Amino acid sequence: MPSTTTYKRGQVVVVNVPFSNQAGSKPRPALIVSTGMFHRNLLDVIVCPISSQPRYYQRPGSGDHPLKHWKAVGLQYPSTVRISNILAVEKKIIKRVLSALHHDDLVRVEDGLREAFGL
Repeated sequence: MPSTTTYKRGQVVVVNVPFSNQAGSKPRPALIVSTGMFHRNLLDVIVCPISSQPRYYQRPGSGDHPLKHWKAVGLQYPSTVRISNILAVEKKIIKRVLSALHHDDLVRVEDGLREAFGL
């Protein structure tokens, strides 16, 4: 049965993000990129993990979008949305909602999504 909790595109949530080698997971911030209409009747939402690794913030690669307003979201360190690591996660493993991403940062991520998917 789908979750009754409503999540919105642009919200930053804390979720257990799996390690790339699938050996476990760790609570990490992630940006919800699917729309409420899309994931309303699904068990999952589509997210992009957010990394505080300095290499992604200082030298962003293709698919990396450093956040200008990371403090306003409640993040402790300069952080980067990693479009290259997009994934679907079950709503039930979302631990909490931190905040909504600043509009300017969300626009940049949406532009990156369009570029990544050729939309």
